[in-house]
Amino acid sequence: MQAKFRVRMTRIGGRARSVIEEGIGPRLGLLFEAIGQRLRPLRERIEQPLRPVVEDIERRLRPVRERLAGAGVVLRPRHWAAIATALGLIAVYFSLGSGVQLKAEDLFEVRRGEFVAKLREPGELRALESATISAAKDLTIIYLIPEGTYAKKGDVLARFDPGKYEGQYEEAVAALNVSEADLHKAETDLEAQRHRLQSEIARFETEVRFAHLDLDDLKKRPLPSELAQAQMEVRRAQLAFENAEAKRKLLPALVEKGYITRETLEDAELKALEAKTGLQAAHFNLQRVKAGATPAELERANVRLEQAQFALDKAKRGMASQLESYEANVEREKANIARANQLIRTAETRLKVKEITAPRDGVVVYARASENKGNEKIQLGMIADTEVNEVDIGKVQVGGPTELQLDSLPGVTFRGTVLKIGSLARMKLTPAGTPSGIKVFDVTVKIDDKDERIRPGLSATVGIIVERRDNVLSVPLSAVLARKGGQAVLVANGRRIEERTLVLGSSNEHHVVVEEGLREGERVLVNPPPSEPA
Repeated sequence: MQAKFRVRMTRIGGRARSVIEEGIGPRLGLLFEAIGQRLRPLRERIEQPLRPVVEDIERRLRPVRERLAGAGVVLRPRHWAAIATALGLIAVYFSLGSGVQLKAEDLFEVRRGEFVAKLREPGELRALESATISAAKDLTIIYLIPEGTYAKKGDVLARFDPGKYEGQYEEAVAALNVSEADLHKAETDLEAQRHRLQSEIARFETEVRFAHLDLDDLKKRPLPSELAQAQMEVRRAQLAFENAEAKRKLLPALVEKGYITRETLEDAELKALEAKTGLQAAHFNLQRVKAGATPAELERANVRLEQAQFALDKAKRGMASQLESYEANVEREKANIARANQLIRTAETRLKVKEITAPRDGVVVYARASENKGNEKIQLGMIADTEVNEVDIGKVQVGGPTELQLDSLPGVTFRGTVLKIGSLARMKLTPAGTPSGIKVFDVTVKIDDKDERIRPGLSATVGIIVERRDNVLSVPLSAVLARKGGQAVLVANGRRIEERTLVLGSSNEHHVVVEEGLREGERVLVNPPPSEPA
Protein backbone atom coordinates (compact mmCIF):
# COMPACT_ATOMS: atom_id res chain seq x y z
CA MET A 1 0.00 0.00 0.00
CA GLN A 2 1.19 3.48 -0.75
CA ALA A 3 0.12 6.59 1.16
CA LYS A 4 0.98 10.25 0.73
CA PHE A 5 1.27 13.10 3.20
CA ARG A 6 -0.32 16.26 1.94
CA VAL A 7 0.66 19.68 3.36
CA ARG A 8 -1.70 22.63 3.26
CA MET A 9 -0.16 26.11 3.83
CA THR A 10 -2.38 29.07 4.89
CA ARG A 11 -1.46 32.64 4.01
CA ILE A 12 -0.76 34.79 7.06
CA GLY A 13 -2.56 38.12 7.27
CA GLY A 14 -0.89 41.44 8.01
CA ARG A 15 -1.93 41.60 11.62
CA ALA A 16 -0.77 38.10 12.30
CA ARG A 17 2.57 38.89 10.65
CA SER A 18 3.07 41.88 12.91
CA VAL A 19 2.38 39.70 15.95
CA ILE A 20 5.00 37.21 14.77
CA GLU A 21 7.50 39.97 14.16
CA GLU A 22 6.88 41.38 17.65
CA GLY A 23 7.88 38.17 19.44
CA ILE A 24 5.45 35.28 18.91
CA GLY A 25 6.81 34.29 15.52
CA PRO A 26 10.41 33.77 16.63
CA ARG A 27 9.19 31.18 19.15
CA LEU A 28 7.48 29.13 16.47
CA GLY A 29 10.86 27.72 15.53
CA LEU A 30 10.54 25.36 18.40
CA LEU A 31 7.11 24.34 17.09
CA PHE A 32 8.55 23.09 13.81
CA GLU A 33 11.40 21.45 15.62
CA ALA A 34 8.80 19.57 17.72
CA ILE A 35 6.95 18.65 14.51
CA GLY A 36 10.15 17.23 13.12
CA GLN A 37 10.73 15.24 16.29
CA ARG A 38 7.16 13.90 16.18
CA LEU A 39 7.50 12.92 12.52
CA ARG A 40 10.82 11.14 13.05
CA PRO A 41 9.40 8.08 14.92
CA LEU A 42 6.56 7.93 12.42
CA ARG A 43 9.01 7.92 9.55
CA GLU A 44 10.99 5.12 11.18
CA ARG A 45 7.85 2.98 11.62
CA ILE A 46 6.24 3.33 8.21
CA GLU A 47 7.30 1.24 5.27
CA GLN A 48 9.90 2.30 2.75
CA PRO A 49 7.42 3.71 0.15
CA LEU A 50 6.24 6.40 2.68
CA ARG A 51 9.66 7.65 3.70
CA PRO A 52 10.08 9.97 0.70
CA VAL A 53 6.74 11.59 1.62
CA VAL A 54 7.97 12.52 5.11
CA GLU A 55 11.21 13.84 3.69
CA ASP A 56 9.17 15.96 1.22
CA ILE A 57 7.18 17.47 4.15
CA GLU A 58 10.35 18.41 5.98
CA ARG A 59 11.76 19.92 2.77
CA ARG A 60 8.65 22.09 2.28
CA LEU A 61 8.74 23.26 5.95
CA ARG A 62 12.43 24.18 5.78
CA PRO A 63 11.93 27.76 4.17
CA VAL A 64 9.39 28.72 6.84
CA ARG A 65 11.70 27.54 9.61
CA GLU A 66 14.61 29.51 8.12
CA ARG A 67 12.52 32.74 8.02
CA LEU A 68 11.76 32.31 11.75
CA ALA A 69 15.30 31.38 12.71
CA GLY A 70 16.48 32.91 15.92
CA ALA A 71 13.00 33.26 17.45
CA GLY A 72 12.55 31.66 20.89
CA VAL A 73 9.03 30.49 21.53
CA VAL A 74 8.64 28.28 24.58
CA LEU A 75 6.09 25.57 23.73
CA ARG A 76 5.13 22.53 25.74
CA PRO A 77 4.94 19.26 23.77
CA ARG A 78 1.23 18.84 24.47
CA HIS A 79 0.46 22.24 22.84
CA TRP A 80 2.23 21.85 19.51
CA ALA A 81 -0.56 20.09 17.60
CA ALA A 82 -3.27 22.47 18.89
CA ILE A 83 -1.26 25.58 17.92
CA ALA A 84 -0.48 24.17 14.50
CA THR A 85 -4.17 23.45 13.85
CA ALA A 86 -5.25 26.94 15.11
CA LEU A 87 -2.80 28.69 12.80
CA GLY A 88 -3.82 26.48 9.87
CA LEU A 89 -0.20 25.80 9.07
CA ILE A 90 -0.34 22.00 8.37
CA ALA A 91 -2.79 19.09 8.12
CA VAL A 92 -1.45 15.58 7.70
CA TYR A 93 -3.75 12.71 6.79
CA PHE A 94 -3.90 9.49 4.79
CA SER A 95 -5.87 9.80 1.59
CA LEU A 96 -7.67 6.96 -0.07
CA GLY A 97 -8.81 9.06 -2.94
CA SER A 98 -6.22 10.65 -5.10
CA GLY A 99 -3.35 10.01 -2.67
CA VAL A 100 -3.31 6.13 -2.50
CA GLN A 101 -3.24 3.75 -5.41
CA LEU A 102 -5.06 0.54 -4.26
CA LYS A 103 -5.77 -2.47 -6.43
CA ALA A 104 -8.92 -4.57 -6.15
CA GLU A 105 -7.00 -7.44 -4.53
CA ASP A 106 -5.78 -5.08 -1.76
CA LEU A 107 -9.31 -4.92 -0.25
CA PHE A 108 -11.57 -7.70 1.01
CA GLU A 109 -15.29 -7.07 1.38
CA VAL A 110 -16.73 -8.70 4.50
CA ARG A 111 -19.71 -10.96 3.71
CA ARG A 112 -21.67 -13.57 5.64
CA GLY A 113 -21.35 -17.17 4.57
CA GLU A 114 -20.32 -20.69 5.50
CA PHE A 115 -17.16 -21.27 7.52
CA VAL A 116 -15.44 -24.65 7.54
CA ALA A 117 -12.43 -25.63 9.70
CA LYS A 118 -10.43 -28.74 8.73
CA LEU A 119 -7.49 -30.77 9.92
CA ARG A 120 -5.45 -31.68 6.84
CA GLU A 121 -3.30 -34.80 7.19
CA PRO A 122 -1.62 -37.17 4.71
CA GLY A 123 -3.11 -40.65 4.37
CA GLU A 124 -3.07 -43.84 2.33
CA LEU A 125 -6.00 -45.80 0.92
CA ARG A 126 -6.78 -49.44 1.59
CA ALA A 127 -9.78 -51.71 1.27
CA LEU A 128 -12.49 -51.54 3.92
CA GLU A 129 -13.53 -55.11 3.19
CA SER A 130 -11.78 -57.73 1.10
CA ALA A 131 -12.51 -61.26 -0.02
CA THR A 132 -9.24 -63.15 -0.27
CA ILE A 133 -9.39 -66.01 -2.77
CA SER A 134 -6.59 -68.40 -1.87
CA ALA A 135 -4.83 -70.46 -4.49
CA ALA A 136 -2.14 -73.02 -3.68
CA LYS A 137 1.39 -71.67 -4.04
CA ASP A 138 2.48 -74.48 -6.34
CA LEU A 139 -0.59 -74.69 -8.57
CA THR A 140 0.11 -74.50 -12.26
CA ILE A 141 -1.86 -71.44 -13.42
CA ILE A 142 -3.09 -71.61 -16.97
CA TYR A 143 -5.14 -68.38 -16.78
CA LEU A 144 -5.03 -65.33 -14.45
CA ILE A 145 -7.30 -62.28 -14.69
CA PRO A 146 -5.31 -59.02 -15.14
CA GLU A 147 -4.78 -56.88 -12.04
CA GLY A 148 -7.02 -53.82 -11.85
CA THR A 149 -9.90 -55.55 -13.66
CA TYR A 150 -13.32 -54.73 -12.24
CA ALA A 151 -14.74 -58.23 -11.79
CA LYS A 152 -18.40 -59.14 -11.41
CA LYS A 153 -19.61 -61.83 -9.05
CA GLY A 154 -19.00 -65.23 -10.64
CA ASP A 155 -16.32 -64.05 -13.10
CA VAL A 156 -13.39 -66.47 -13.51
CA LEU A 157 -10.28 -65.16 -11.76
CA ALA A 158 -7.89 -68.05 -12.43
CA ARG A 159 -7.72 -71.54 -13.93
CA PHE A 160 -5.35 -74.32 -12.77
CA ASP A 161 -3.96 -77.70 -13.78
CA PRO A 162 -4.64 -79.98 -10.71
CA GLY A 163 -3.00 -83.13 -12.09
CA LYS A 164 0.11 -82.90 -9.89
CA TYR A 165 -1.91 -83.49 -6.71
CA GLU A 166 -2.58 -87.16 -7.38
CA GLY A 167 0.80 -88.13 -5.90
CA GLN A 168 0.18 -85.88 -2.89
CA TYR A 169 -3.12 -87.65 -2.26
CA GLU A 170 -1.42 -91.07 -2.18
CA GLU A 171 1.28 -89.78 0.18
CA ALA A 172 -1.38 -88.39 2.52
CA VAL A 173 -3.16 -91.77 2.64
CA ALA A 174 0.10 -93.57 3.49
CA ALA A 175 0.85 -91.02 6.21
CA LEU A 176 -2.60 -91.63 7.69
CA ASN A 177 -1.95 -95.41 7.93
CA VAL A 178 1.38 -94.88 9.69
CA SER A 179 -0.17 -92.40 12.13
CA GLU A 180 -2.96 -94.80 13.03
CA ALA A 181 -0.42 -97.57 13.84
CA ASP A 182 1.64 -95.19 15.94
CA LEU A 183 -1.49 -94.13 17.80
CA HIS A 184 -2.32 -97.76 18.71
CA LYS A 185 1.22 -98.29 20.09
CA ALA A 186 1.11 -95.05 22.07
CA GLU A 187 -2.23 -96.01 23.66
CA THR A 188 -0.87 -99.50 24.61
CA ASP A 189 2.24 -98.00 26.20
CA LEU A 190 0.06 -95.56 28.14
CA GLU A 191 -2.07 -98.32 29.67
CA ALA A 192 0.98 -100.45 30.62
CA GLN A 193 2.65 -97.53 32.31
CA ARG A 194 -0.53 -96.65 34.16
CA HIS A 195 -0.81 -100.20 35.63
CA ARG A 196 2.84 -100.25 36.72
CA LEU A 197 2.58 -96.92 38.48
CA GLN A 198 -0.68 -97.90 40.17
CA SER A 199 0.95 -101.04 41.63
CA GLU A 200 3.85 -99.04 42.98
CA ILE A 201 1.51 -96.52 44.56
CA ALA A 202 -0.47 -99.37 46.22
CA ARG A 203 2.76 -100.66 47.84
CA PHE A 204 3.59 -97.24 49.25
CA GLU A 205 0.05 -96.86 50.58
CA THR A 206 0.48 -100.18 52.51
CA GLU A 207 3.69 -98.94 54.11
CA VAL A 208 1.93 -95.77 55.18
CA ARG A 209 -0.86 -97.78 56.84
CA PHE A 210 1.65 -99.98 58.77
CA ALA A 211 3.56 -96.92 59.96
CA HIS A 212 0.28 -95.45 61.23
CA LEU A 213 -0.49 -98.69 63.16
CA ASP A 214 2.93 -98.80 64.79
CA LEU A 215 2.62 -95.20 65.89
CA ASP A 216 -0.85 -95.81 67.30
CA ASP A 217 0.44 -98.82 69.31
CA LEU A 218 3.23 -96.74 70.83
CA LYS A 219 0.76 -94.06 71.84
CA LYS A 220 -1.44 -96.73 73.61
CA ARG A 221 1.36 -98.13 75.87
CA PRO A 222 1.53 -99.70 78.45
CA LEU A 223 -0.42 -102.56 76.97
CA PRO A 224 -2.04 -104.97 79.56
CA SER A 225 -0.17 -107.99 78.19
CA GLU A 226 3.20 -106.23 78.36
CA LEU A 227 2.50 -105.04 81.94
CA ALA A 228 1.51 -108.56 83.11
CA GLN A 229 4.60 -110.06 81.51
CA ALA A 230 6.86 -107.51 83.23
CA GLN A 231 5.25 -108.18 86.62
CA MET A 232 5.64 -111.95 86.17
CA GLU A 233 9.34 -111.50 85.38
CA VAL A 234 9.74 -109.46 88.59
CA ARG A 235 8.17 -112.25 90.73
CA ARG A 236 10.31 -114.91 89.05
CA ALA A 237 13.46 -112.81 89.62
CA GLN A 238 12.41 -112.22 93.24
CA LEU A 239 12.08 -115.99 93.95
CA ALA A 240 15.39 -116.74 92.32
CA PHE A 241 17.10 -114.07 94.38
CA GLU A 242 15.52 -115.26 97.65
CA ASN A 243 16.60 -118.89 97.03
CA ALA A 244 20.14 -117.89 96.09
CA GLU A 245 20.42 -115.61 99.10
CA ALA A 246 19.14 -118.28 101.54
CA LYS A 247 21.60 -120.83 100.20
CA ARG A 248 24.46 -118.36 100.45
CA LYS A 249 23.71 -117.74 104.10
CA LEU A 250 23.79 -121.50 105.02
CA LEU A 251 27.07 -122.36 103.34
CA PRO A 252 29.55 -120.44 105.58
CA ALA A 253 28.75 -122.71 108.63
CA LEU A 254 29.19 -125.81 106.53
CA VAL A 255 32.56 -124.53 105.34
CA GLU A 256 33.72 -124.06 108.97
CA LYS A 257 32.67 -127.65 109.85
CA GLY A 258 34.46 -128.91 106.78
CA TYR A 259 31.41 -130.31 105.05
CA ILE A 260 31.95 -128.24 101.87
CA THR A 261 34.83 -126.43 100.31
CA ARG A 262 35.28 -122.68 100.11
CA GLU A 263 34.95 -122.83 96.31
CA THR A 264 31.40 -124.05 96.74
CA LEU A 265 30.69 -121.07 98.97
CA GLU A 266 32.15 -118.60 96.50
CA ASP A 267 30.08 -120.12 93.69
CA ALA A 268 26.93 -119.74 95.79
CA GLU A 269 27.75 -116.10 96.51
CA LEU A 270 28.24 -115.42 92.77
CA LYS A 271 24.85 -116.94 91.93
CA ALA A 272 23.21 -114.84 94.66
CA LEU A 273 24.75 -111.70 93.11
CA GLU A 274 23.52 -112.69 89.64
CA ALA A 275 20.00 -113.29 91.04
CA LYS A 276 20.06 -109.85 92.64
CA THR A 277 21.11 -108.26 89.33
CA GLY A 278 18.31 -110.10 87.51
CA LEU A 279 15.81 -108.85 90.08
CA GLN A 280 16.98 -105.27 89.57
CA ALA A 281 16.68 -105.67 85.78
CA ALA A 282 13.15 -107.06 86.13
CA HIS A 283 12.16 -104.09 88.30
CA PHE A 284 13.65 -101.66 85.75
CA ASN A 285 11.78 -103.30 82.88
CA LEU A 286 8.51 -103.12 84.87
CA GLN A 287 9.02 -99.43 85.42
CA ARG A 288 9.77 -98.92 81.71
CA VAL A 289 6.61 -100.77 80.67
CA LYS A 290 4.53 -98.76 83.13
CA ALA A 291 5.99 -95.49 81.72
CA GLY A 292 4.77 -96.30 78.17
CA ALA A 293 6.53 -95.39 74.88
CA THR A 294 9.60 -93.24 75.13
CA PRO A 295 9.99 -89.96 73.17
CA ALA A 296 12.68 -91.59 71.08
CA GLU A 297 10.38 -94.45 70.12
CA LEU A 298 7.60 -92.01 69.21
CA GLU A 299 10.01 -89.91 67.16
CA ARG A 300 11.27 -92.98 65.26
CA ALA A 301 7.69 -94.02 64.54
CA ASN A 302 6.80 -90.51 63.28
CA VAL A 303 9.87 -90.41 61.05
CA ARG A 304 8.98 -93.79 59.57
CA LEU A 305 5.42 -92.53 58.87
CA GLU A 306 6.70 -89.32 57.24
CA GLN A 307 9.11 -91.26 55.05
CA ALA A 308 6.35 -93.60 53.91
CA GLN A 309 4.01 -90.68 53.18
CA PHE A 310 6.73 -88.80 51.24
CA ALA A 311 7.44 -91.87 49.12
CA LEU A 312 3.70 -92.22 48.41
CA ASP A 313 3.34 -88.55 47.36
CA LYS A 314 6.44 -88.73 45.20
CA ALA A 315 5.10 -91.81 43.45
CA LYS A 316 1.78 -90.08 42.78
CA ARG A 317 3.52 -87.00 41.36
CA GLY A 318 5.79 -89.15 39.26
CA MET A 319 2.78 -91.04 38.02
CA ALA A 320 1.10 -87.82 36.89
CA SER A 321 4.18 -86.52 35.06
CA GLN A 322 4.98 -89.87 33.44
CA LEU A 323 1.40 -90.34 32.35
CA GLU A 324 1.42 -86.82 30.90
CA SER A 325 4.36 -87.81 28.74
CA TYR A 326 2.60 -90.95 27.49
CA GLU A 327 -0.66 -89.04 27.04
CA ALA A 328 1.24 -86.39 25.04
CA ASN A 329 2.46 -89.13 22.72
CA VAL A 330 -1.14 -90.27 22.24
CA GLU A 331 -2.32 -86.71 21.51
CA ARG A 332 0.58 -86.16 19.12
CA GLU A 333 -0.37 -89.25 17.13
CA LYS A 334 -4.00 -88.13 17.11
CA ALA A 335 -2.85 -84.77 15.72
CA ASN A 336 -0.83 -86.59 13.07
CA ILE A 337 -3.95 -88.50 12.08
CA ALA A 338 -5.95 -85.27 11.91
CA ARG A 339 -3.19 -83.67 9.84
CA ALA A 340 -3.09 -86.63 7.49
CA ASN A 341 -6.87 -86.48 7.08
CA GLN A 342 -6.60 -82.76 6.34
CA LEU A 343 -3.93 -83.43 3.73
CA ILE A 344 -6.22 -86.00 2.16
CA ARG A 345 -9.13 -83.56 2.07
CA THR A 346 -6.88 -80.80 0.69
CA ALA A 347 -5.53 -83.09 -2.00
CA GLU A 348 -9.06 -84.21 -2.86
CA THR A 349 -10.17 -80.58 -3.08
CA ARG A 350 -7.23 -79.59 -5.25
CA LEU A 351 -7.88 -82.52 -7.53
CA LYS A 352 -11.33 -81.08 -8.10
CA VAL A 353 -10.27 -77.41 -8.43
CA LYS A 354 -10.04 -76.23 -12.01
CA GLU A 355 -10.88 -72.54 -11.59
CA ILE A 356 -11.77 -69.91 -8.95
CA THR A 357 -14.44 -67.24 -9.35
CA ALA A 358 -15.16 -63.86 -7.74
CA PRO A 359 -17.52 -64.13 -4.75
CA ARG A 360 -18.67 -60.51 -5.21
CA ASP A 361 -18.11 -57.43 -7.34
CA GLY A 362 -14.84 -55.58 -6.89
CA VAL A 363 -11.42 -54.59 -8.20
CA VAL A 364 -8.78 -57.32 -8.55
CA VAL A 365 -5.53 -56.52 -6.70
CA TYR A 366 -2.62 -58.99 -6.63
CA ALA A 367 -1.06 -59.65 -3.23
CA ARG A 368 2.36 -58.15 -2.55
CA ALA A 369 5.39 -60.40 -2.40
CA SER A 370 5.44 -60.09 1.41
CA GLU A 371 1.85 -61.29 1.61
CA ASN A 372 0.26 -64.55 0.44
CA LYS A 373 1.75 -65.22 -2.98
CA GLY A 374 -0.68 -66.56 -5.52
CA ASN A 375 -3.74 -64.87 -3.93
CA GLU A 376 -6.08 -62.42 -5.59
CA LYS A 377 -8.00 -59.95 -3.45
CA ILE A 378 -11.41 -58.62 -4.40
CA GLN A 379 -11.57 -55.18 -2.77
CA LEU A 380 -14.94 -53.86 -1.58
CA GLY A 381 -15.21 -50.32 -0.17
CA MET A 382 -12.27 -48.05 0.56
CA ILE A 383 -10.85 -46.37 3.66
CA ALA A 384 -7.93 -44.05 4.31
CA ASP A 385 -5.51 -44.38 7.21
CA THR A 386 -4.11 -41.15 8.65
CA GLU A 387 -2.88 -39.78 11.97
CA VAL A 388 -3.82 -36.69 14.02
CA ASN A 389 -1.69 -34.80 16.52
CA GLU A 390 -2.66 -35.37 20.17
CA VAL A 391 -3.32 -31.61 20.47
CA ASP A 392 -6.11 -31.80 17.85
CA ILE A 393 -7.53 -35.29 18.50
CA GLY A 394 -10.19 -33.88 20.84
CA LYS A 395 -11.74 -32.08 17.86
CA VAL A 396 -12.23 -35.31 15.89
CA GLN A 397 -15.47 -37.29 16.36
CA VAL A 398 -16.45 -40.71 15.00
CA GLY A 399 -19.00 -40.16 12.24
CA GLY A 400 -17.72 -36.66 11.51
CA PRO A 401 -17.52 -35.52 7.85
CA THR A 402 -14.31 -35.53 5.88
CA GLU A 403 -13.04 -34.56 2.43
CA LEU A 404 -10.31 -36.47 0.59
CA GLN A 405 -8.16 -35.48 -2.35
CA LEU A 406 -6.04 -38.08 -4.13
CA ASP A 407 -2.55 -37.13 -5.22
CA SER A 408 -3.25 -38.93 -8.50
CA LEU A 409 -6.46 -36.92 -9.16
CA PRO A 410 -5.70 -33.22 -8.53
CA GLY A 411 -8.79 -31.06 -8.09
CA VAL A 412 -11.15 -33.99 -7.38
CA THR A 413 -12.65 -34.15 -3.89
CA PHE A 414 -14.33 -37.23 -2.38
CA ARG A 415 -16.61 -37.23 0.63
CA GLY A 416 -16.05 -39.45 3.66
CA THR A 417 -16.71 -39.95 7.36
CA VAL A 418 -14.52 -40.73 10.37
CA LEU A 419 -14.84 -44.49 10.92
CA LYS A 420 -12.50 -45.13 13.86
CA ILE A 421 -10.20 -43.25 16.27
CA GLY A 422 -7.31 -45.08 17.92
CA SER A 423 -7.62 -45.48 21.69
CA LEU A 424 -3.89 -45.10 22.43
CA ALA A 425 -1.39 -42.47 21.39
CA ARG A 426 1.84 -43.51 19.69
CA MET A 427 5.05 -41.76 18.73
CA LYS A 428 5.04 -40.32 15.19
CA LEU A 429 7.89 -41.62 13.08
CA THR A 430 10.02 -39.57 10.74
CA PRO A 431 10.45 -40.66 7.09
CA ALA A 432 13.68 -42.34 8.24
CA GLY A 433 11.72 -44.45 10.73
CA THR A 434 13.01 -42.77 13.92
CA PRO A 435 10.78 -41.29 16.69
CA SER A 436 9.92 -37.65 16.06
CA GLY A 437 8.93 -36.72 19.62
CA ILE A 438 5.34 -35.95 18.53
CA LYS A 439 2.48 -38.11 19.77
CA VAL A 440 -0.35 -38.91 17.37
CA PHE A 441 -3.53 -41.00 17.24
CA ASP A 442 -4.42 -43.28 14.34
CA VAL A 443 -7.63 -42.24 12.55
CA THR A 444 -9.49 -44.29 9.92
CA VAL A 445 -11.73 -42.50 7.40
CA LYS A 446 -14.29 -44.27 5.23
CA ILE A 447 -14.74 -42.95 1.68
CA ASP A 448 -18.46 -42.58 0.99
CA ASP A 449 -18.20 -41.84 -2.73
CA LYS A 450 -17.93 -44.76 -5.16
CA ASP A 451 -15.47 -44.36 -7.99
CA GLU A 452 -13.44 -46.92 -9.95
CA ARG A 453 -10.47 -44.56 -9.81
CA ILE A 454 -10.22 -45.04 -6.03
CA ARG A 455 -7.77 -47.90 -5.53
CA PRO A 456 -5.78 -49.35 -2.62
CA GLY A 457 -2.32 -47.95 -1.98
CA LEU A 458 -2.99 -44.46 -3.37
CA SER A 459 -1.77 -41.45 -1.39
CA ALA A 460 -4.33 -38.88 -0.30
CA THR A 461 -4.76 -35.70 1.69
CA VAL A 462 -7.46 -36.20 4.32
CA GLY A 463 -9.39 -33.12 5.42
CA ILE A 464 -11.22 -33.84 8.69
CA ILE A 465 -13.96 -31.23 9.14
CA VAL A 466 -13.92 -30.25 12.83
CA GLU A 467 -16.24 -27.23 12.63
CA ARG A 468 -18.88 -25.94 10.17
CA ARG A 469 -20.81 -22.68 10.75
CA ASP A 470 -23.35 -20.91 8.56
CA ASN A 471 -24.06 -17.19 8.15
CA VAL A 472 -20.92 -15.90 9.90
CA LEU A 473 -18.52 -13.08 9.11
CA SER A 474 -14.92 -13.98 8.35
CA VAL A 475 -11.81 -12.22 7.04
CA PRO A 476 -8.54 -13.53 5.55
CA LEU A 477 -5.82 -14.33 8.05
CA SER A 478 -3.52 -12.07 6.04
CA ALA A 479 -5.69 -9.04 6.99
CA VAL A 480 -5.27 -9.51 10.76
CA LEU A 481 -2.66 -7.48 12.69
CA ALA A 482 -1.36 -8.54 16.08
CA ARG A 483 -1.81 -5.94 18.80
CA LYS A 484 -1.00 -5.94 22.46
CA GLY A 485 -3.90 -7.78 24.07
CA GLY A 486 -5.71 -8.64 20.84
CA GLN A 487 -6.01 -8.43 17.06
CA ALA A 488 -7.09 -5.69 14.65
CA VAL A 489 -7.66 -4.96 10.96
CA LEU A 490 -7.39 -1.83 8.82
CA VAL A 491 -10.86 -0.82 7.57
CA ALA A 492 -11.31 1.41 4.50
CA ASN A 493 -13.66 4.14 5.76
CA GLY A 494 -14.32 6.68 3.02
CA ARG A 495 -11.03 8.53 2.34
CA ARG A 496 -9.38 7.24 5.49
CA ILE A 497 -8.01 4.01 6.88
CA GLU A 498 -9.34 3.10 10.33
CA GLU A 499 -7.75 0.57 12.62
CA ARG A 500 -10.44 -1.62 14.20
CA THR A 501 -9.99 -3.95 17.16
CA LEU A 502 -11.76 -7.33 16.72
CA VAL A 503 -13.00 -10.28 18.72
CA LEU A 504 -12.07 -13.35 16.67
CA GLY A 505 -13.33 -16.95 16.77
CA SER A 506 -12.27 -20.14 15.05
CA SER A 507 -9.87 -20.17 12.12
CA ASN A 508 -8.90 -22.46 9.28
CA GLU A 509 -6.02 -22.37 6.80
CA HIS A 510 -7.13 -19.12 5.15
CA HIS A 511 -9.87 -17.32 7.14
CA VAL A 512 -10.86 -16.51 10.72
CA VAL A 513 -14.36 -15.93 12.10
CA VAL A 514 -15.12 -12.38 13.31
CA GLU A 515 -17.34 -12.47 16.39
CA GLU A 516 -17.31 -8.70 17.08
CA GLY A 517 -15.84 -5.57 15.48
CA LEU A 518 -16.94 -5.67 11.81
CA ARG A 519 -20.16 -5.29 9.83
CA GLU A 520 -21.14 -6.98 6.63
CA GLY A 521 -20.14 -4.93 3.59
CA GLU A 522 -17.11 -3.24 5.17
CA ARG A 523 -13.79 -3.54 3.39
CA VAL A 524 -10.51 -4.46 5.06
CA LEU A 525 -6.95 -4.24 3.79
CA VAL A 526 -5.25 -7.51 2.90
CA ASN A 527 -1.55 -7.80 3.84
CA PRO A 528 -1.44 -4.39 5.60
CA PRO A 529 1.87 -2.91 6.85
CA PRO A 530 2.46 -3.28 10.60
CA SER A 531 2.04 0.34 11.78
CA GLU A 532 3.13 -0.50 15.33
CA PRO A 533 5.14 -3.28 16.88
CA ALA A 534 3.17 -6.41 17.61
